[in-house]
Amino acid sequence: MRSKRIAVFPPAGLSLLMGLLAGGLGTNAKAQAFQELLEQGSAGLQVLALDSERGLRENSLLNPGNRIAHLPAGQTEVEGRLDLKLVTDTFEVSLKPRARFEWRRFGETGPETRLDAWVNQGLVTLYPVQSLAVSLGRDVLMWGPSNFRSPSNPIYFENGRNNPMRELRGVDVAQATWSPTQALALSLLHQFGDGRGDWQWEKEDGFKALSLLKVDYTAEASVVGLNASKRWAHERPRFGAFGQTTVGEALLLYAEGGLRQGTSALYPERLPNAVGGAFLPRHARDHRLLYSALAGGGYTLDSGHTVYLEYLSNNEGYRWADGARYFDIASRASSVLAIPSPDAALAGQTLGAALNNGLALLGRHYLFLQVQNNPTDTGPTWQLRYSLNLVDGSGQASAYAEWNIWSRLALFAVGVMHHGGNRTEFHSLLSQSILVGAKGYVL
Repeated sequence: MRSKRIAVFPPAGLSLLMGLLAGGLGTNAKAQAFQELLEQGSAGLQVLALDSERGLRENSLLNPGNRIAHLPAGQTEVEGRLDLKLVTDTFEVSLKPRARFEWRRFGETGPETRLDAWVNQGLVTLYPVQSLAVSLGRDVLMWGPSNFRSPSNPIYFENGRNNPMRELRGVDVAQATWSPTQALALSLLHQFGDGRGDWQWEKEDGFKALSLLKVDYTAEASVVGLNASKRWAHERPRFGAFGQTTVGEALLLYAEGGLRQGTSALYPERLPNAVGGAFLPRHARDHRLLYSALAGGGYTLDSGHTVYLEYLSNNEGYRWADGARYFDIASRASSVLAIPSPDAALAGQTLGAALNNGLALLGRHYLFLQVQNNPTDTGPTWQLRYSLNLVDGSGQASAYAEWNIWSRLALFAVGVMHHGGNRTEFHSLLSQSILVGAKGYVL
């Protein structure tokens, strides 16, 4: 979120734009100015075709018979990604419309089709002076060095790196960034939409606007970032920070964290009802400090391959007793749902709350490992990842590979395997999944 550095000579881009808008220019002059403006733009069109298959956990306590999550067993997609950009000395305009056709397969209930079209990113950025950038529109706001999760980011804790083929959804923001020096940048932004298509202050689906102040400092071999944010929904401020430093030529060390008071997340509580409990916002109004902190590093081998190791501590997650109670309630609700009874509606609502409890991670302690090849190597690009819940012992292993078989065509595959019992986080819904496909560059 740094502002663009521009020269101090007269802004040619603004002159061209004003020339296009002015009515006094002749036809030839307008055509020439328009052609010069087009030469400062770029366009790209990517088409993806992919198929994914999921191994749904048959004895899932949270999703018995797939009646709660309604996950498709397989899905075929065709997606078009158009990227447009215009860059001048005084402004930038970017637009990334998307269109996707999905064919979802649900086994005995038959397939469903869906066609979506949306703008994933669309941003206008102005540079009124050399050190200031002002932008408005839809954007993806990522920062921090972590691979597993991004605890310093209040918008994108799930940083989208589990599957390189999926795009994070942009959010609607207004932002101003001031860079008094090349090393220092101060940003103020307001998120007023969740990127689902509506441009309004508050959403009926529970969205709450967010304001954020961020400071970044870049030294020769280190980067530090601090931010403070507030959601306008009776929530207390949240603070985030990250830092990274390069030690020698091969070692990268980094840390990232977030801190706040209270949470609206749901926690399991025992109650004398048909399912033995409910999920309630236990810490919505208290002053308990909740944090998520990550420490990690990356080491580049002589071959160019890089190994990353990260540890995440998250005290907002369930303690061991909460985790046991969580699955006890889910098991009871699953049993009630299996037999027609007046309590079936309560059981379904309880399992829905268990799946949507507001927690990004269910547990408290995680270990993450990632190995990837040198991106400059000839041949396929690949990446191996493994996430381990240190409390319940469940894990998720994934492998990604991409082959450029032609200058404008690439094949890719993503495989994921889960292990653990049916009372564990990573193996409660899925056993495995595989995604294969191709992407072509039309422009």
